[in-house]
Amino acid sequence: MNNKPELLVAPKNITELELLAEAGASAFVVGDARFALVVRGFFEGKALEEAVNLAHSLEKKIYLLVDAIYPNALLVELATYLHAVKHLPFDAIRVADLGAYLLIKQIMTTMPIQFVDAMMLTNHYTVNYWASKGMARARLAHELTLDEVLEIKKTAIPEIEILIQGAPLMFTSRRKLVDNYLDFQRTKGALHTLCKNVTIAKDGNFLFDEERDLYYPITQNEHGTHIFGGNDVCMVDALGELLAAGIDVLYIEGFAYQNSTSGSSTCGTEELIKIVQLYKVAIDLATVEPEKYTKVGMALYAEVEKLQSKLRRTDRGFYYKPTIYKNQSR
Repeated sequence: MNNKPELLVAPKNITELELLAEAGASAFVVGDARFALVVRGFFEGKALEEAVNLAHSLEKKIYLLVDAIYPNALLVELATYLHAVKHLPFDAIRVADLGAYLLIKQIMTTMPIQFVDAMMLTNHYTVNYWASKGMARARLAHELTLDEVLEIKKTAIPEIEILIQGAPLMFTSRRKLVDNYLDFQRTKGALHTLCKNVTIAKDGNFLFDEERDLYYPITQNEHGTHIFGGNDVCMVDALGELLAAGIDVLYIEGFAYQNSTSGSSTCGTEELIKIVQLYKVAIDLATVEPEKYTKVGMALYAEVEKLQSKLRRTDRGFYYKPTIYKNQSR
């Protein structure tokens, strides 16, 4: 294996972008709160331009995220926004909505486009359809097994991106469900049985699953309500097959990651830097010294586990277990 995959992460701010670049990240995702569905940090105005310039000065790639859910009125705002930022030399723009895609094609005619709907890209037919429409990259659905990912990669035309670290986004609704819940709590009283399943804390909101003993991070913004997985995916010791198959991009999701000190629903800078460093080591070893990587893989996994909060555990996501997309005998 000679070609290393891109290690992609979303920085919280300019300072963190530079630190993550030093740690080993090779590309970054930035976005404006109005047009990015869920992202670790928002960049607007001069900060956006500064981020682009800094990333390129460090010889890193940088992508603009505009993956919101778009009603008609927001598409009008998006068109204005695209005209305002089209002079910035992003390496690509990331989208999950067909209407937004059509606007980008009209306004930023030469800009590479990446399709990043993390729930819909589940087969190579869909992936290659979007490639036929000009998509340069496809981010596969989180609920795919490793075998399914590798099968798609075999015949995929665009670059393939997968989540390899962090909490997968499980659910999105344009409704303000957290606000609705709090209104319900005030109406019914704090001791109502349904209220026991939601933990409201200064460091974040969580939906608690008593049966599985899992806390699912919930965040609410102007695009609605978003629920993340109860465990953090960790594949730091299992990159061999992915790299051998030529997976192009490994994405670290920092937004809903728990840090080991405060329990915040957003991973602290120090923790995220350490995670990126561990994955950089893993990628380098798996590429150049695969036998050594096999021996130290579990040690790398253990180091990631040390960065977890008490509320969060690591697992393999859906990579090694059946999903709703897997045909099963009944």
